[in-house]
Amino acid sequence: MLTTELRLDRIPTLYGRFADEIGEAHWKKIAANLRQEVKGNEFLGSFLEREFAVVLQLEQMREHLGRHGRLPVQPTELRPLYPAAAFMAQVLSLIDAWPRMHAEKLRRRVYGALKNPADLRGLQLEFSVATHFARRGWRISWPEILEVEGETFDHLMDTGDGTLLEVECKSIGDDKGRKMSRREALEFYKLLQPHLKPITSSLTKGLSVVATLPLRLPTSHKDRVELAKGLARAIFLGASTTLPGVIDIRISEFDARMLGEAPHLRAPREVRTAIDGITATRNSQAVLVGNGKGGVLALALQSARDDQFLKATFDTLSDAASRQLTGRRGGLLVAALDGIGGAELGEVARDDNDPQQTPSALRMATSKFLGANHRDHVVGLVFFSRTGLQPVEHGLVDVSSGTAYYFPKRESPFWSDAFSGVFAASA
Repeated sequence: MLTTELRLDRIPTLYGRFADEIGEAHWKKIAANLRQEVKGNEFLGSFLEREFAVVLQLEQMREHLGRHGRLPVQPTELRPLYPAAAFMAQVLSLIDAWPRMHAEKLRRRVYGALKNPADLRGLQLEFSVATHFARRGWRISWPEILEVEGETFDHLMDTGDGTLLEVECKSIGDDKGRKMSRREALEFYKLLQPHLKPITSSLTKGLSVVATLPLRLPTSHKDRVELAKGLARAIFLGASTTLPGVIDIRISEFDARMLGEAPHLRAPREVRTAIDGITATRNSQAVLVGNGKGGVLALALQSARDDQFLKATFDTLSDAASRQLTGRRGGLLVAALDGIGGAELGEVARDDNDPQQTPSALRMATSKFLGANHRDHVVGLVFFSRTGLQPVEHGLVDVSSGTAYYFPKRESPFWSDAFSGVFAASA
């Protein structure tokens, strides 16, 4: 029913069918709009590439087909297209399997997901979870097919011995609980950029600037422009100070050589640790501006109110447990942490299982969540890392791979031994 593996030689056929079923005009228009946005603000480039990766891969296929009359065939050319290819394969497999009315609902959902990265991540998560359990031999029913009143969870799993499990999936974005979103910060940096040029062009060393706002950026464009001008003036004067709408501006020098080849106008994940160390912040909205002459400006925006990623995440899970799981069967909650890679999540799990280490904040929050008496129907909580698609053999790709950190609740009255070890391997 649901495709769980992708043959690379099928990608051209898949694209042709997907274009017929969904329509190339959808991703062509979105991709064109994204390019216009990046043209107006180069800071948005890598952010939008990541947020709309599947859309841009579909557009890459469309353009390649138009120029060359065929799609790429070399493995090195195909690898960047794996996420879009896997998405096409799984959508088409369900369209083929479902009755016409339900297939049409799925098409409409795909239309919306292509426009909204959060919706697309949610749909991909549902596919990943279904793929995982399908490989275990469990039977999967979808709410689009069930149409049972009051049942709004994502999947109903049958373990094969008659035990049923409700599954609700939640995609947790990188901005969850933040006072400032990544996009807001990048748009503010664009406003700030022209006022910083006289400073950044003459830098010969590293300069760290941390601006602390009372809560978040101003909502009006006019106020953001004024804030950008004021912040640039403070940086130019070179003294830690305050200005209206900002609690504190902290300016200090650092050795730019610690960054190696400073990236231009962005802070990629590989220098995240260095930025935190330079600015003495933790996972703030930060950017690096290098001038090619040894000068680098590290600029971080932060709120005086702590970001509440865990609280916001568990608020979402609590709502799902009470509103989307019925309470009549065992329920499993699956949370995909979009900002955490597999290696990071695996390290958290390893440390949590080491009695010499202090339990992580994630583990403590999960223990409290599962320990609540009013959630006896929740038989487990699993966290997924950001997924990555990998070849499993020549010409064959696993359409769902990543790391899972599973917390079972064996004391639940709905617990079954069938739920043990369901995430013993990478999911």
